[in-house]
Amino acid sequence: MQLNKLLFLKTSLVCLSIACTATIHANTRQQLTNNMPTGGVFKRLSTYQELVKKLDRIDQQSIAQIHVGSLIENNDNQGLLNIDVPLNPQFNINHEVCSNNSSPTIREAIICTINDGGRGNTEPSNIGRSTQGRELLAVRMGNPEGTKVMIITQQHGNEVASTEAALKVTKWLSISRGRAVKNILEQLDILLLIRANPDGGEPDPERCTIDPATGSVIDNDCALIRQNIDASAGGGFLSNSEADFVGVVGRGYDLNRYHHVGLSNPIRPVETQAMVAAALVFQPKVVLDLHGDLHKTDCQLDYASIVPGAILGLLPTGECITPDVAQDFRLLSPFADAIPGSAEEFVIQSLAADIMLNVQQRFQGSVGRFSQIQTGAGSINSGATASYSLIGAGAGGWETVNFSEDIRADVIAIVQGQPVIGFVPGLPDPSLLKKQIRINIFTLFNALKTLAQFNNQPPSDGSNFCSFPLANGLIANLPEKYWGEAATDGSKMVPIAPEIGVPIYISGNCPDNPVN
Repeated sequence: MQLNKLLFLKTSLVCLSIACTATIHANTRQQLTNNMPTGGVFKRLSTYQELVKKLDRIDQQSIAQIHVGSLIENNDNQGLLNIDVPLNPQFNINHEVCSNNSSPTIREAIICTINDGGRGNTEPSNIGRSTQGRELLAVRMGNPEGTKVMIITQQHGNEVASTEAALKVTKWLSISRGRAVKNILEQLDILLLIRANPDGGEPDPERCTIDPATGSVIDNDCALIRQNIDASAGGGFLSNSEADFVGVVGRGYDLNRYHHVGLSNPIRPVETQAMVAAALVFQPKVVLDLHGDLHKTDCQLDYASIVPGAILGLLPTGECITPDVAQDFRLLSPFADAIPGSAEEFVIQSLAADIMLNVQQRFQGSVGRFSQIQTGAGSINSGATASYSLIGAGAGGWETVNFSEDIRADVIAIVQGQPVIGFVPGLPDPSLLKKQIRINIFTLFNALKTLAQFNNQPPSDGSNFCSFPLANGLIANLPEKYWGEAATDGSKMVPIAPEIGVPIYISGNCPDNPVN
């Protein structure tokens, strides 16, 4: 199907209860191969080597000026960005990060953040590669004098739809002679980081045990896990773990909790080091970070039905007054963060409002502003891509729903017999994956089209963003296989409601979440 037809293809996302979500589990490579249906999940996903080949093919067939390859220039790899240049002195960041060097390069400054005995990457030559040695891949296209837009896909390896969608949009931009594409390439300077977590997002059933036993340590190529793969992450169990560690002990880091572009905190994951370095040298005005969310709903909560602490002894459960799966199911949740009152804030909030309207018109289901339950101490925002507002960027993007309501225990290291339990969505259902790729294609193309239009007519007020609703709850299932006595009896709705004592994070500066 041609991409221009696919961009405007309507789809209906209905029947999304757990009974409709075919989650595939396998404990060994052989079981995984046996259980994988023809035309299933892996057929729709690109391995790292396939990404390389597809990008090369786009490069060869392009009629537009395009550069593809490694994100960071290292030795003779013909990378797109040179990070061996001085920090921009105008950035409001920690220029004293290398105390013994008053004028560090970007590469040196990134490494200097690892100064607290943590286990993050301290080797300068590794920046631009994954923990397992894969080079991070990128695309540069458009007008070098245009508005700089940096797009990041698949920081979380199990949030796969954005990468496949970005490949299709890139191909369309490279070969189309249409007016919308021409305007995008004339008005924007696009840097696309494609699959920022190439180890955790490697969909190769021949080399991966996709459902390893709880307590195992992943030290080989694996598919569809949230974190990167770094067995040294976090150290041991609690007593000697890293300060402010975010990830899974013995497995890897959560990459989008370490975007400390201000250079005031350790940037431990080598993949996030590359993303921060890229932003510091590229200096985007807009950052779009694309994710896959847990299932959420915009239904009206029945407060009388709420049972405190029903999940994991922490989160309550509840019910909707009038459940309507087709309409209340949340398709898309954009986030929009920038310096309050800045031109970038108006741009990023207006962009979010525009793409919500477009998605709402094309697909069945609801849209709304991003909100998320905080299950631990601290703010999930501290090291997220919202941090790029420190260098004058509007940080946005979106969460499109992921593919299963199953929530499974993270794969963890067992030290002294004590496990750590966390949240990871289950494996994708092939039919839902196909629809989510379509939504991401449509949304990404329209976002670029809108940003190109803003270059000629910049918005002066993003207040429409604040009129969109926040999700009221998330839908989850805790299978007995992973949760034992803490398992749920089918799918449960966890209310996202601060008035009942559930701490949440809300993106954007709106009256219900003012940014100081």
